[in-house]
Amino acid sequence: MRMAGSGLWTGVAGACVVSGAVLCVDAVLVEPDWIEVTHHLEYVSSWKRSAPDVVIVHLSDPHVEGMGRRERRALEAVAGARPDLVAITGDFVRSGRDVTSLQRFLAGLPARRTFAVWGNHDHASGLATSAGADLLRAAGITLLDNAHRRLATAAGPIVVAGIDDPSSGLDNLGRALAGVARRDLTILLSHSPEIAGALGNRDVDLMLSGHTHGGQVRLPLLEAVLLPPGTRMVQDGWFDADGGARLHVSRGLGWCGLPIRFLCRPRVDVITLRGGAPPVPPHRRRSNAV
Repeated sequence: MRMAGSGLWTGVAGACVVSGAVLCVDAVLVEPDWIEVTHHLEYVSSWKRSAPDVVIVHLSDPHVEGMGRRERRALEAVAGARPDLVAITGDFVRSGRDVTSLQRFLAGLPARRTFAVWGNHDHASGLATSAGADLLRAAGITLLDNAHRRLATAAGPIVVAGIDDPSSGLDNLGRALAGVARRDLTILLSHSPEIAGALGNRDVDLMLSGHTHGGQVRLPLLEAVLLPPGTRMVQDGWFDADGGARLHVSRGLGWCGLPIRFLCRPRVDVITLRGGAPPVPPHRRRSNAV
């Protein structure tokens, strides 16, 4: 009986070791490059129901340090969505600055239809400088540094505003939205979602953020493990923010610290704006991924 019991525990221990090894392989070698493309539908009541859809691709936290499978798959997903505009909500790089790889990644994005803001890692790495801004400009990307731009679409005009990174204390919401009228459909880009609590009655319809990586490691029955301060309540997905704005927080493409993801695949988010009233009042919707 003693030998049988010993064999049982040896088997259990062996199964735990094998399971742990499989999970480690998934977290280190599989999920970090296994991009998920999600599709979302948001209604614009100020547009006619007959207006053409406007497609936005939301990219966050690329953390480019090389031009590997993850980067190539992300660009393929962007091209496949055929977006009317691309929004990048910060953290182009992680710690170092592989300028050549970053240039190659940026060159794969739709020129003159891509808008971006800086993130905390862009500042920490020294990318968020005039030279970094020139790098984005050379790729046809519009950097919104506490500023906004108006663009025409087939459905109607859109204001795209962007603030510098709130988690670095560099945001200026008033300057970014100066001159924006309430009748304008306004999309706000902010690397960190924490600014959503300060929108008040400002004229923002849709806010796009990242920074959280969705927690990066999500254990069954437990909360996300790796979250920046102040983001636990808005770690991933759709939320109703102050003033009636809709907030989308992306898991992003990269990672922070260890190069791992577990039950939290990197994402490219495709958001379709459609004219007409939503089927359910906005204040009763938390998430509407389709």
